[in-house]
Amino acid sequence: MMSRLIAAPALAALVMCLPVAATAQTPRFLPNRDAAVTYATTGSDAAVPPSITIRYFSAGDRLRIEGGPLGFLLVDRVMERVELVMPQPKLVWELPPGGGITDGFILGNQLRFSRAGQSKVLGRSCTIYDVAADRATGQVCLTPEGLLLRGEGRGRDGRTARIEATAVTFQTQPAGLFSPPEGARIVAMPQ
Repeated sequence: MMSRLIAAPALAALVMCLPVAATAQTPRFLPNRDAAVTYATTGSDAAVPPSITIRYFSAGDRLRIEGGPLGFLLVDRVMERVELVMPQPKLVWELPPGGGITDGFILGNQLRFSRAGQSKVLGRSCTIYDVAADRATGQVCLTPEGLLLRGEGRGRDGRTARIEATAVTFQTQPAGLFSPPEGARIVAMPQ
């Protein structure tokens, strides 16, 4: 059960392992305004759903990843916290740092980027970057404002994943979407 719930967020983490802030060598990753993006997904994990939705909350540097059959993933990049939320029975799993899913969202500046060209997804221009790290390799296509339109990668365990935007909406995201539900029981996952 837990592996099926984690499959969609793990897919997103595998292809989204970029630092928060852009430098001369690293592109901007998170959009500078609220957005919701639906992605078509494929991967070597049999439990990968056919699509996921990632909501970006720019004011709090947070993400919400929806698509698993039982819940969703909350990512707070400032607090370096990743939570797996099961709305029924209101259960929140705090994922331990330093491995697995959390590596994809809470990386420092150890990534190496190489500009690899230009492309368009949904009529939007994006720059292609080859990305390499100790634990994963991949390629991403990012808009100048930091929106991921396409990505693919291979993790250290050999699993592969690919996502491509099928719909993009820029609209204010309610802050409450990025916090666990009221009254949820919080459980720390063992390291």
